[in-house]
Amino acid sequence: MDLSKATSQQLYEIAKDETARMKDRYAAARELQLRSADSAVASFSKIDVQNDENRWY
Repeated sequence: MDLSKATSQQLYEIAKDETARMKDRYAAARELQLRSADSAVASFSKIDVQNDENRWY
């Protein structure tokens, strides 16, 4: 099963489906966590301080 192409909603549905295999549920939950971490890192890299008066040094 290729979870990298699934949407977040599809991954969530797989993760909470009690009839799915535990291996598939875990993989879906793990993919959601990785996507969440990647988006958090991406948002921090967009922060840009332009002037020196906002710095703490």
